[in-house]
Amino acid sequence: MAAKKGPKEKFYLGNTNLPTAQTEYDYTPDMIKEIAKCRKNILHFASNYFYIINVDEGRQKIKLHKFQKRILKALSENRFNILLASRQIGKTTLMTIYGLWVALFEEDQRILIVANKEQTAKMILKRIKTAFEMMPNFIKAGAVEYGQTNITLSNGSSIGISTTSSDAGRGESVNCLLVDEIAHIECFSEETFVRVRNKKTKEIQKIKVGDFINQIKNSQKV
Repeated sequence: MAAKKGPKEKFYLGNTNLPTAQTEYDYTPDMIKEIAKCRKNILHFASNYFYIINVDEGRQKIKLHKFQKRILKALSENRFNILLASRQIGKTTLMTIYGLWVALFEEDQRILIVANKEQTAKMILKRIKTAFEMMPNFIKAGAVEYGQTNITLSNGSSIGISTTSSDAGRGESVNCLLVDEIAHIECFSEETFVRVRNKKTKEIQKIKVGDFINQIKNSQKV
């Protein structure tokens, strides 16, 4: 599973956990099958390759509860999901798993993490970076940029952060928006307008958040 030894071997800033687009591998049939499994099944990816830092036990592979598996499966299979949940059940961690999975296995995706404080957004991105560095190199897309506020991969996908200001993400095309503690965003309410693009018709519609949520609820009842 290690990269080839030779003059073409390159790592980002010399970090052997951060391959680049120039890093070469001796892929085995099992490796190729494993990449395909991870791309197809987010639960396989999370259970086998996503690491977290446990307060008591340090770095370890995440151990997903049944309800967490249901949430991840729903996120990967449905465009819209509504989750009724209590605090401290790992919702932010599930979002980091989903964000990294999208970035690794889909090309040219822009994932944006938004939080009310920059330090919080950086901490969420740090969780993603920890998991990225801990997984085997052959699973990863190469690192092009790797900073405190943004990472860009060789497949064209990137993950960045922003604070919940009125111009957060303005001027950017975002495929996946992860908003932390949205209830504490003062400028956000059910009267806030958002623009939503229909994936089939490509039509862009301006709609109130409250109306958008009601549309999702009604579609779930069908």
